[in-house]
Formats: sequence, structure tokens, C-alpha cells
Amino acid sequence: MRVVLMSGSSHPALGAAVAKVLNLEQGRCVVDRFPDGEHHVEVAEEVRGCDVYLLQTLGPPVDSHLMELLLMVDACRRRGAARVTAVVPYLAYARHDRRETGREPLGARLVADMIQAAGVDRLVVMDLHSPAVEGCFKLPVEHLSAMPLLADHLLRTATPTSVVVSPDLGAVKRAEHYAAQLKLPVAVIHKHRMSGSQVQARSITGDVKGCAPILVDDMISTAGTIEAAVNALLEAGCAPEVTVVATHALLVGPAIDRLHRLPLRRLLTTDSVPLPVRPPFQVEVVSIAPLLARSIELLRLGSQQG
Repeated sequence: MRVVLMSGSSHPALGAAVAKVLNLEQGRCVVDRFPDGEHHVEVAEEVRGCDVYLLQTLGPPVDSHLMELLLMVDACRRRGAARVTAVVPYLAYARHDRRETGREPLGARLVADMIQAAGVDRLVVMDLHSPAVEGCFKLPVEHLSAMPLLADHLLRTATPTSVVVSPDLGAVKRAEHYAAQLKLPVAVIHKHRMSGSQVQARSITGDVKGCAPILVDDMISTAGTIEAAVNALLEAGCAPEVTVVATHALLVGPAIDRLHRLPLRRLLTTDSVPLPVRPPFQVEVVSIAPLLARSIELLRLGSQQG
């Protein structure tokens, strides 16, 4: 079965990088807008009977990129694609996996329903905010992780005085994964979220005095959690040489300014979403293109054997 890889408009550079690793020419897909703002998607590639992979990360503007993905899937289905796999490195609405007060929607489930209704057969995602989001989908989900890649990169600079820090209780397992690979101790910050962008750190479990902290998380949105965590670490006597590690660097709103004010040694991230601007601090980007390409290749081989 012929394989076709196409990219939406959210991250064309990543799509090109994955195509290069796979030694494929990207399929032709035209994406633009009508004067009233509606999306216009036209799949110009012949996809009838093909195994189609649509790469579209759901970074800002989230809703626009999500709608574009749904239209691309539907277009491929109507053109006779045999199988459609959505490759979505950053899955938006993954933080909406539960209802805190009973008055909110279950956004993760709603997005899952829309993706399934559009005609996706399989989904490839990376470092979901919560693994529970997989349960929102009835279709097969390939959940990849960039943590081994990022940890391997950290091995070059981590020292015996470093400590891996979880910025909240939700990231403890992630911190333990990094700590095991780096052979370093773990500290945990207990936080209280006051709003979508305001966070207060209350206490720290673990010894951080004199240590160089490595803060690890799945994503950085407004950097409110990171800012509160770093301030708490500095008050506890850590060394003012902070490394921040996150798979998805959305860096929206006040994120750039917040990070710039911190004693940030570097930000280590991936290209799961494009950086919005060139930050005024050191950023090291690890490409996930080989990881995505490997997943596509394994899925392709699996479908042929099946």
C-alpha cells in the first residue's frame, strides 16, 4: 500500500523534517481561508487506496489548527484513502481530562469524539499531559515520549550537584523517569493554582540547597508554574543556575518575559510545536522528527503484516 505523508499549516518545518527522514516527498495539500474566515482545504494528492499520515500539531491558534486537521481528514476520506493516521505531536485540550467543579465540559473527550467522527483510524501523540486522555479515544492511540531523547541530551551537562525537580505533584512520575536515567535525586514542589496563569508554590519536598535544579514538565504554556517553582527553589537556597526541560514549549502570553526574568541557564525542549519567537535566553531544541518517522514506519509495517 502506498504511503502518503501530508502536513497542515501548524508546523510545516517538522513535516518536512519527517518526510526527509522517511525519504518521502510530501503529499500536496492546499490550506487557505475564505474571506469570511472559514478554512478551505483541498487535498491535491492522489490518496485513493493509500495509507495516509496527516501531521498537524495543535499549538496556538489551537482551534484553527484543530479544525484544519478535521477538514484534512474528511477530505482524505472522501478521496478514498484506505487508512488515515493523524500524527499530532502536541494534542490540545489534553489538560481537560476531568471536571474539577462539575460545571466544566470534558474537553479532552469532546476533541477525541471530533477526531474520531472525522474519520481518523489511528492517532499518534507525544507526552500527553495526562495518560488518562488515551481513554477518551475508542481508536488506537500510539503514545510516544520525548523524555528519553531529552534525558540523553541532559546527560552531557548534568553534574553530581544537580537535582531533578517536579514543579507540581502531577509531574512526579515524569521527574522520577528523568532522575532514574540521570542517576540524580528528586525534589517535588507543592503548588496551588489560583488561575490559568497564576500559580503559588507552597512547599518543597527534598533537599535542594546548593543544588543546580533541573525542572521537568510536559509543557510550558504561560510559564506561571515554572516561575513559581523557580522562586520557591531560590528561596530554599538552590544554585541560581536553572535548567528547564519540557516537551512542548508553547510559550504563550507572558511566558517569554517570565522566563527571561529567571536565572535560567537554558530551556531544553523539542520541536513538537514551533517556537513563537526567538527567546532572549538560551534554548536548545531536540528534533522529534526521527521519533515520529520511526513510529510511522512501524505502523506502516504493522498494517502490511496485518
